[in-house]
Amino acid sequence: MKERLRVFGMSVGGLILVLALIVSLSFFGLWYYKFFGPKKENIRREIFENTQSYVQGKAQDLAKYYEEYSKADSNGKESIRQLVILRFAELDETKLQSPRLRSFLVTMRGF
Repeated sequence: MKERLRVFGMSVGGLILVLALIVSLSFFGLWYYKFFGPKKENIRREIFENTQSYVQGKAQDLAKYYEEYSKADSNGKESIRQLVILRFAELDETKLQSPRLRSFLVTMRGF
């Protein structure tokens, strides 16, 4: 009987130890993700912003705004300028292949 009680106690103790280990590893995983997750996502975003499809998509959007800007009145031009400044704030103009779009973006930004 004493032997059974000892085996039962060791089993329960082992189960508690395993559960404590699982909880500890879970908290470590959360801390790890909290620390490294934002860094990993920033790297992914930087890689994405350097892809050809992203730059081409931005160039197409900018070409659309260029056409709208050329047809707009003075109030419309200011609205489009503000929109271009906001939407293309992070775009590196040197990645644009079209000199016309590159010049348009620099002009809209005002530098």
